[in-house]
Amino acid sequence: MRIDSLLVKNFKGFGVREFFFHPEFNLIVGMNGTGKTSVLDAVSVAVGSWFLGVRGADTRHIRPGEVLLRHFEHEEMDEEGHRHCTMQWDRVYPCEVFAQGHVQEQSLSWSRSLNAPGGRTTYGSAAGIKELAAEADEAIRKGQDILLPLISYYGTGRLWQEPREAFTVSDPMKVANKEEQSRLAGYWNSVDPRLSVSQLTRWIARQSWISYQQQNRISPVFSAVKEALVSCVEDARNLDFDATLGEVVVGFPGGTQPFSNLSDGQRCMLAMVGDIAHKAAKLNPQLGSRVLRETPGVVLIDELDLHLHPRWQRRVIEDLRRTFPKIQFICTTHSPFLIQSLRSGEELLMLDGQPTAALGNLSLEEIARGIQQVANPQVSHRYEEMKGVARNYLETLEEAAKAPKEALEDFRVKLAEPLAPYADNPAFQAFLEMKRAAKLGE
Repeated sequence: MRIDSLLVKNFKGFGVREFFFHPEFNLIVGMNGTGKTSVLDAVSVAVGSWFLGVRGADTRHIRPGEVLLRHFEHEEMDEEGHRHCTMQWDRVYPCEVFAQGHVQEQSLSWSRSLNAPGGRTTYGSAAGIKELAAEADEAIRKGQDILLPLISYYGTGRLWQEPREAFTVSDPMKVANKEEQSRLAGYWNSVDPRLSVSQLTRWIARQSWISYQQQNRISPVFSAVKEALVSCVEDARNLDFDATLGEVVVGFPGGTQPFSNLSDGQRCMLAMVGDIAHKAAKLNPQLGSRVLRETPGVVLIDELDLHLHPRWQRRVIEDLRRTFPKIQFICTTHSPFLIQSLRSGEELLMLDGQPTAALGNLSLEEIARGIQQVANPQVSHRYEEMKGVARNYLETLEEAAKAPKEALEDFRVKLAEPLAPYADNPAFQAFLEMKRAAKLGE
């Protein structure tokens, strides 16, 4: 599965907008409020249409709050001829999401819409993707080795809702019910932007217990997942389930740490990569050790750089590409390090500007200035502000030197005012005051 293009109408902050996606990696950038997360939400509606044909799966509908809210102004005249304006807010229908892409190796177009308040999201124009999903569902229930696409969405609050207790398993011998052993369990929570660490922990605990029962022979699928987890977490050396703690533990050069003790960045990346990997393992166990390399799908990640140190940000995209080469990633970011690590400008989706062809050979300053619209990235905003104050101060000082003596007191007040906010920088104030004393003969 992959999404080639998406057209939205009256969806969240977009009136009409079309987006085109790279088949491998996409990075959406833009100022706050331009709609980066809204694009991910629209894509989740599109890919979530697959679940219309999967029995027991939660599909993704257009929510009432996602319909464009537009304000209208009305003018009226009172009896005295004065104008009065009133403002009205209304939802604009229909709210529509149109998608084009490839599903089960077939080129396909489909759409979903919400046409009126209190209505339901339509699925009549998504019959094609629903039918393909239903065929896959039927094949799974007959035990056929059909290849299933992976679908997953990770929002900015992906770990916030998880209590620490979710990281532990009290009894690894009782970690899964029969429903969790179904291949279709790989679709649980797929379009929920929250991440379930408890599901990943239970799966690792169960795989570890199975390996123990088989004289420590690790299955090719479990081995592939463990390798992926270790390779995507900076400085990690190994990963295991500790039955004494009832928790996943990760080995680092400085020692072994339980999952609950890891930093937010480590936990966030480990949980996300682990969730993708174990879902792939559930969906396509017939692929064995090739499961991560050959599972196709679409993964959405809001703020990929969340909690990551800049050094880690520089490698995260290539880590994901290497680990999941057949998955199409659609992510958002504010990080120039991530932008710099893209392979071409075609992978950059700018919501408020035009992308450039080459990104890897651009400096961070060039990316900040040309793509992220930061006027002067070499210095802080405060430093730039102080330069402006100093420039205006010296210009005013020149005017004061030419003014008559009776006007000097007013100029002194005018010159003192802009220095007041910089009381924390006495050197800056002293320099300008010395200039004033020399110029005005004080």
